[in-house]
Amino acid sequence: MALGNAAALSASMAERVLENEYAQDNLREGVEHLSAAYRRASKRRVRAVEDQKVREQLRQAAASMSEAASALSTGRHKPKRHRSRWLLAAASIGALGVAAAAATNDELMNELKSWFEDAGDGA
Repeated sequence: MALGNAAALSASMAERVLENEYAQDNLREGVEHLSAAYRRASKRRVRAVEDQKVREQLRQAAASMSEAASALSTGRHKPKRHRSRWLLAAASIGALGVAAAAATNDELMNELKSWFEDAGDGA
């Protein structure tokens, strides 16, 4: 009976890992950091405990694995991108560019004034 429960639990966990791309990415990063730490520790003749780079890679691997476990237990997925913020920033930069160009060019300033006056009259 216990073997059946273990099989069902592992099947459930495997299904959650396959469905959750965020957890997969974190697990992949953790494995990459672990293999990088192993490569560095095995090719260098220093003690791995004293090597700062190896310690940092191990810390990053642990953080990635911990985040993956947390994502699996809570069902958290990859955060969505906020493209509207990028669009707002691009529009703001464009408006600042037009304002700067208009401030330095009198001909462009007069053309913009007439364009806005025409748009106001037509409404």
